[in-house]
Amino acid sequence: MLKAAIFDIDNTLIKGHSSERIFIKYLFKKGIINLWDVLRFFGLFLFKLLTFQGIYLKTNKSYLKDKNVCLIREEAGLCFRGCLSSFITPKAREEINRKKAEGYLIVLISGTLGVLIEQFKEGLGADAAVGTRLQVADGFFTGMLEGHHPYGQGKAKILLELASEMGIDLKNSYAYADHYSDVYFLRLVGHPVAVNAHAILKLYARSKGWPVVEF
Repeated sequence: MLKAAIFDIDNTLIKGHSSERIFIKYLFKKGIINLWDVLRFFGLFLFKLLTFQGIYLKTNKSYLKDKNVCLIREEAGLCFRGCLSSFITPKAREEINRKKAEGYLIVLISGTLGVLIEQFKEGLGADAAVGTRLQVADGFFTGMLEGHHPYGQGKAKILLELASEMGIDLKNSYAYADHYSDVYFLRLVGHPVAVNAHAILKLYARSKGWPVVEF
């Protein structure tokens, strides 16, 4: 079976940043996202909150509703090459290259948008990448999601499915992430690593004897 090094992106490969937030600001500056899109986003967030349907934030992609898929994908490439790629830390790149040299598949799993993780995959030479999949109708985003959301237990389910499809031996694989919500995902591998870890994950990792590192 194959072995893999599986990386989260936000605050793991890019320290202290959210790739999706950077992309939202980029789209807003270019006028592709407008004030109405932002108001729709917050309006839906407040509606879900006030109707006791939870804090609908990470899965709220309503700001992309009715946006052309080809246009957003093209802009994702421009944003990555012009901005996002510079946020990938040198230590993250070093670790990826080291794992490649050791014969590990490089896999990216992140809650960031699928159009963005495609760029990270290409830019880093990864073997596989899974991000938040957005529903498409007639070439336009609906603002809804498809499949498992790569967060918490959803990220763990995605990893299990990917390992089955690709023949990855998780017990001989590494996983790198920064947040306590990634514990479900980190527990699946034989070599979990807490990277740029939030306080709770750092405590948990140390209690389990996991490496705690900074990229």
